[in-house]
Amino acid sequence: MGGLNAFNVFVEKPYLAVSPDWGADERFFRSGELLAHYWDWDIVDFAETTFDCMSGSVPLRHAMDMLIARKVCD
Repeated sequence: MGGLNAFNVFVEKPYLAVSPDWGADERFFRSGELLAHYWDWDIVDFAETTFDCMSGSVPLRHAMDMLIARKVCD
């Protein structure tokens, strides 16, 4: 039977500052990297967006990829 996977991941952009609370053990995804991992799934929805936030009381912009994919069954 098929299933759905849904992800929101932070994407590295050289023009966006890294949050001051970003941990040394964390990593950014590259633009479209999730699509490469789900090449054999049905992509229900995918978008890349940037948004404002107040991370650690510092105004920042972040980039995020959002993916919803359905497992393809034979």
